[in-house]
Amino acid sequence: MNDPEVPEEELSEDENQDYAEQRQDSGLDNRDEGEEGETGAEVEGDDELRWGWACLPDVCLRQVFSSLRDRDRVKAILVCHHWHSVMRSPSLWRVRSFVFSGRISRTRQSELEKAVCYAKTYGRYLEDLEIRFSHPLNSLVTRRFQQTLRTFLTALRKTGGRLRCLTINHMELDRATWCSTVRSALVRSLAFYLRREGSHLGYLSLRGARFNLPQGLEVLEAVAAAQQHVHLACRPGITNLNLEDFFSQPLPVFSCLTFPSVVSRFQGLCTLSVNYSCVSMELLEALAAGCRSLRGGGSLRTFAIRCHVHEPHFQTVWGDAWFRLARGCPELQVHVSVERILNVEPLRRILLREIPLRSLSLTSCYFGEQDWSAKPVLTNLLPCYSGSLQRLTLDLNNSHESVDEELLDIVLRCQQLVYLKIWAFLNISFLDRLLQKRLDKQTSIHTIKVRIYTTKYETQEEDEKLEEVYSRYRQLIHSELHYFAISYPML
Repeated sequence: MNDPEVPEEELSEDENQDYAEQRQDSGLDNRDEGEEGETGAEVEGDDELRWGWACLPDVCLRQVFSSLRDRDRVKAILVCHHWHSVMRSPSLWRVRSFVFSGRISRTRQSELEKAVCYAKTYGRYLEDLEIRFSHPLNSLVTRRFQQTLRTFLTALRKTGGRLRCLTINHMELDRATWCSTVRSALVRSLAFYLRREGSHLGYLSLRGARFNLPQGLEVLEAVAAAQQHVHLACRPGITNLNLEDFFSQPLPVFSCLTFPSVVSRFQGLCTLSVNYSCVSMELLEALAAGCRSLRGGGSLRTFAIRCHVHEPHFQTVWGDAWFRLARGCPELQVHVSVERILNVEPLRRILLREIPLRSLSLTSCYFGEQDWSAKPVLTNLLPCYSGSLQRLTLDLNNSHESVDEELLDIVLRCQQLVYLKIWAFLNISFLDRLLQKRLDKQTSIHTIKVRIYTTKYETQEEDEKLEEVYSRYRQLIHSELHYFAISYPML
């Protein structure tokens, strides 16, 4: 964070009397009685610490303390008055990550106690919060997680802090372990917190939440409502919004007109991540109209789209909508990831030539389908982006056909290409020719990652050929490339 540091708190007289109470207030792990006696002796000998660590400048101590674990911070805070004061510096407590599993331990401090103690003691300094979630085994664990999250968010809200980054990923609320009442209670708690405290957020990631449509819209509405007065005051609001797998996978969100309407209220977006099932003509028009920076130009720079075969992806999106979005946001870069969609016709509806595509990832699957061919995609679709494509990732199970020539042609035609990652059935000669083209300056690629599939269990012959290729281009690889190449049995 670039915000000026909050002034340090003065040490009160009450804090000098009882260091056991300090340890409890810190919200960190407790220590046993033996360690308590040792640290008490160290505090009494404060006057003797005149040199060395006790005399380090505050900026150096903060740098050291920032890398300590919680249990070590407990020990450090009780060494002397100077260290105690430095340990209270807001810069040490602005970033925090909690893991909520919903499980109960008889020997360790509970997750809820740790989180609530931290919120009460340092919540006003907290700016970057990540809540990680272990997948529940049953409905009892999900209920405990929901109650823990509700209590923690309530305690955090009462501190009056200004959270700027919030990450809660992979809740996967569409799992069978989440009963409807617990899921609804969690959504209400999260929406209530975001509506009250979301005005200062600049980054929000709810990736993998898997809400149903009404619940997902309720959460987005809460964030958008909190951001409204920010836009009226001409201050930047949320600039990075990650909604990948935000909705449950089978939902055709593109048919819901409320979703584009809510997204349009996030003015000033710079980065947006969604699934292709959310993409529609209305969404692109809403982004073109709503993404405006404080200077008046289009603010959207990065638009990441993930498309999976099990998601609805047959909606009609015309190229004109992409053209208007690219014209309104001239710095826009689109990153598309397509998983297990093999046929060229659905890919043609997704990969329109008007998209300002910078990064493309195409993944097939790990079983052979003889009626599918990668050549139409490589020869007909990818050349449309020869002037914009910079990163290409391909994972192809093409055991029934060779695509060496098509891949090499794509690399030569895409002059902006700098990153190439290919997992496919290839000949070793393809890699040799690719490196030779790079040596001759026919391509500007600087990262090459290749996994060569083979149907043989023993890959010694392929490994020896790869070693020969590496030896021939050793100087080029060491001086100009990030290079990785292996053979891999695909049986």
